[in-house]
Amino acid sequence: MKADKLPVVLLVSTGLGSIYRGYESFTAECFEALKNNTSFQLILLKGAGNKKPSELVIGNFKRNGKIAYLLSKVIKKEPYWIEQFSFAIAMLPAIIRYRPAVIYYSDFVLGTFLWHSRNWLKFKYKLLFSNGAPNGPPFTRMDHIQQLLPIYLEQACAAGTAIKKQTLLPYAIQIEHVDKLVLRLQQKDAIRHSLQLPIQKKIIVSVGAINSQHKRMDYVIKEFAALPQDDYFLILLGQIDELSAPIMELAKKDVSLNNFLIKQVAKEEIPSFLLASDYFILASLNEGLPRVLPEALAAGLLPIVHDYAVTRQTLGHYGVYRNLQQNAQLKNAISEVDNRAITKKELQEFAMKTYSWDALRERYIEMLKANIG
Repeated sequence: MKADKLPVVLLVSTGLGSIYRGYESFTAECFEALKNNTSFQLILLKGAGNKKPSELVIGNFKRNGKIAYLLSKVIKKEPYWIEQFSFAIAMLPAIIRYRPAVIYYSDFVLGTFLWHSRNWLKFKYKLLFSNGAPNGPPFTRMDHIQQLLPIYLEQACAAGTAIKKQTLLPYAIQIEHVDKLVLRLQQKDAIRHSLQLPIQKKIIVSVGAINSQHKRMDYVIKEFAALPQDDYFLILLGQIDELSAPIMELAKKDVSLNNFLIKQVAKEEIPSFLLASDYFILASLNEGLPRVLPEALAAGLLPIVHDYAVTRQTLGHYGVYRNLQQNAQLKNAISEVDNRAITKKELQEFAMKTYSWDALRERYIEMLKANIG
């Protein structure tokens, strides 16, 4: 069947091109992994960046822009809400043109607007929500939910959401072949040199928005500051915005200037920083399924995480679990990482088997096909 005769799926991310979160990196990878399938035509709608084949850039008032900020003061709505609303309005011509069978999205607020648009304008698309935040039940303004972990499926079912309305399918990530990863790990010093990182010190890395809210980078800095500074180096990678300044100041106050790096990088650069590191910590206390955890595993890192159902279900045996609401946890966690009898190749193979696009691509295609009807 010709591409222009296939049912259309719109894959939507309002922040893609301007925001660096798991939502955006997942959407970009999902498009690359599924765009050449033969069951449906996949079109990517993003909020910024260059237009490429089968991609549309949708104009909007970006959450980190001046217009959204000014409007938020006037109408008493968050800049994020304004971005979602303006994007939903601006994508209407694409909906009219392509008549999608499915709209696949991660931003809950956008989905709410698309639900109302469908009712008001009599559109026929199905709404497929990837529940990455996560949001809890009731799920009333979407047709189907992709649940990333068993805990969220169980919670939704307990609250009355039908099992047939849900698909249990974890985030997939792009992972290099294990043999190539093993080879790159043997080049760790060269990778560090290319990234201008210290060769002799043990490197601790955390990835996430550079603020004290969800990813709790302030906690990471304080834990790092309690370690021997001559032995360790800290890297924080993630979105830098107006909430990042206090994190920068805390690092300067608690850690010597030549002993940390705080940087926003493109998602393609993150694997090199992970491969250059010795330890990984994620201090968040609530997640959907943190994509960075499989990414850390793929780099041969045994993640240090808060001990709760999400991390247990994501990592299983391949995690070091601590109560990261308490102080002085990192030092002992590092000792456990050093003492665990798990090879880097074993971590990489687990990540490949459980979370790679190679392993999960067909399950994503089947989920989308099932919602086309």
